[in-house]
Amino acid sequence: MSRVPESFYFYKAQLQRAKEEKERLKKDYEAKIDNLNNEISFLKEQIQAQHTMIEQSVDYVMKLEQQINSFNFELSNE
Repeated sequence: MSRVPESFYFYKAQLQRAKEEKERLKKDYEAKIDNLNNEISFLKEQIQAQHTMIEQSVDYVMKLEQQINSFNFELSNE
């Protein structure tokens, strides 16, 4: 039976470290992507809330304009 060269063990250990580093980097990357997705979701919620607030404000302004026009019409008919 032939003996395994010493360099084999060196490269085997290097390969194992590289695989571990790759896995660690993959986990870090996934964690960062999850954080970004959470932040994007939060920002989407904020934008939607602002959009709703603007819609409600525009509706309120339109109702006020209608009331003013109605009052002006009533005053002009008196």
